[in-house]
Amino acid sequence: MKFLKILGAVLALLTALLVVVPLVVLAGLFIWLKLTEEADEEALELEQEGV
Repeated sequence: MKFLKILGAVLALLTALLVVVPLVVLAGLFIWLKLTEEADEEALELEQEGV
C-alpha cells in the first residue's frame, strides 16, 4: 500500500512538472521579448534623431 502512495506522489510530481516547466519557459521568453522590444525601440528612436 505504501508503494502505491509513493507511486501516486511521483506521478503527481511528474504531472506538475510537465505543466510548470513549459509555463516557466514561456514566461521567460515573454520577458525576454519585452526587454528586447524596449531596447529595439530605443535604438530606433536614437537612429531617427540622428538622421
